[in-house]
Amino acid sequence: MAGNLTHEFELYTPETFKILLEHEVNKSRRYRNPLTLIHLSIEAEPNEPTTQHSAEVFAINALNLQLRQTDIPCKRDDEFIILIPSTDEQGGRIVCQRLESMFNVQPQTHDRVSFKMATFIGMASSPGDSSLSGNQLRQQASTAMQRARANRISNTVLFSEIT
Repeated sequence: MAGNLTHEFELYTPETFKILLEHEVNKSRRYRNPLTLIHLSIEAEPNEPTTQHSAEVFAINALNLQLRQTDIPCKRDDEFIILIPSTDEQGGRIVCQRLESMFNVQPQTHDRVSFKMATFIGMASSPGDSSLSGNQLRQQASTAMQRARANRISNTVLFSEIT
């Protein structure tokens, strides 16, 4: 696991996240609880290492404010994947709307660095009785995020709405 970046918030490594994802998918099937996965990508302007780093720290702080302790976030490059256990599509939409409201304020400032930030959010949900694997759920959320990024959509794209 990665070290704590703030007092209450921990980002998991991709390897640990994959294990936790499979565990939560299996638990979801067994107890018939829904599961939601959010894939979030950020781009900072100007496109420089300093502004990208500031945007990532800003995003981590925003996630720290919005996520529950039971949620499972992972950072991979400039993207975040967030597993939200026991949350259906409607609950996932609410989480995404809160994230949108935090990220879509321009310009952002962190540590005296001002930047514009574009966020692209894709979301996929699985009802508790689904036979989806963790890999399939992750691919669906990724496909939705890629659609948002390709079309420069600042609102969340739901996988269920693009199929």
